Order: sequence, then structure tokens, then C-alpha cells
Amino acid sequence: MIAALAFVRRIPGMLSPKGWLAVAVLAAFLLFGAYCAHRAAEGERDHQAAEQAKIEVKAASARETAADERLNDTLTIQDRQKERDDAAEALPDSVPDARELQRRCRQLRDNGIEPAACG
Repeated sequence: MIAALAFVRRIPGMLSPKGWLAVAVLAAFLLFGAYCAHRAAEGERDHQAAEQAKIEVKAASARETAADERLNDTLTIQDRQKERDDAAEALPDSVPDARELQRRCRQLRDNGIEPAACG
């Protein structure tokens, strides 16, 4: 421990004033470099945050558009189903011909029903 203290006491005498000046300049460059690196990292984070905000705005708009399109598609499908059901109800209750029977079987299959008469 005493040897370490003795070494620390001799350090100021090891360098000349020009040596100490060189150490000070080197330390200043290191501090300035660290400062610049920190600022650059902050700038990059800010840039990425701004880009992410733009992307989020665009994505929100796309989600809203998709929701509107899904609603329109659902309403169109429901309207067509109602028209088809109304047209089927408007037909007289008579024995259908083969073509009409095939059409009705196809409609039932489209709805997931497999009647035995269509086999």
C-alpha cells in the first residue's frame, strides 16, 4: 500500500509540462468525441421515432379504410342474400324442374347444407 502511494506521488514529476499538455489535449479530444457520439445517437433515436410516428399514422389510415371496405362488403353480401331469398320465396310452390332443382341444391351447398335430395 505504501509503495502504491509512493508511485502516485511520483507521477506528477514523471512528465514535463509539454507532456502534461499533450495528456490534456488528448483528454479534451476524448471528451469531445464522446459528446459527439452521444449527440449522434440521440439524433438517430429522434429520427427513428419520427419515422415510426409517420408509419403509425399511415397504418391507422389503412386500418380505417379496411374496416370501411369490410363493412361495405358485408352489407353487399347481406343485400344479395336477401334478394336471393326474396326471389326464392316469390316463386310458386310447385314441383321444380331439373334445372331449378340443381340451382337450389347449389345454393344449399353454398350455405354448407347437403340435403339428401341433391345427392
